[in-house]
Amino acid sequence: MTGADLIALARKHPISTACVLVIVVCGLLAYFRLDVIEASQAEYETKSGEAAKTIANVKNAPGLEDQVAELQRLGKELDSRLIKVDQLAVNLQYFYRLETENGVKLLDVRQNAPVRARTAKPNFTVVPFSVTVQGSYAQVMKFLGALQTGRHFCRVANATFSKVGGIGSTDNGLSPDAQELNLSLSLELLGQP
Repeated sequence: MTGADLIALARKHPISTACVLVIVVCGLLAYFRLDVIEASQAEYETKSGEAAKTIANVKNAPGLEDQVAELQRLGKELDSRLIKVDQLAVNLQYFYRLETENGVKLLDVRQNAPVRARTAKPNFTVVPFSVTVQGSYAQVMKFLGALQTGRHFCRVANATFSKVGGIGSTDNGLSPDAQELNLSLSLELLGQP
């Protein structure tokens, strides 16, 4: 069939020819616009997610300023409870203060090398201490309680009790609460690097 025959056929059947042209044009448009539809669908899903977040933020907005202020206050309180690794004198002073408050005798206190975190930029560091105190059972237990509820975050890794004078010493007729004890502690305080 030649081009002249096709033109003659199209003139003979104009409606059929128009329908075929419309179908071909629509098919080509659908084929070339398919990627635009997928991109539009992805954009719609992104916008829907953002709208859902915005609606949730508006819903949760009442009291947000109070919550932010509370979180900032708690953050400052947390920072005040952390020790500074490089402030040796201040760190040791904490234990001397506990000594006078609880009536024990501080025999030895040492700040050991801090434990470095495995992360690249740690927020906190663990500072180990070795502490030995002497006092009655009540005083030693009061000292332990003061460590637990004290100003700094404390974890006792190891505790060893012993009688003053060793195993073979006599108690001189003293009640168990009045006998002198030694308490050796390995403990860790939470600090800032």
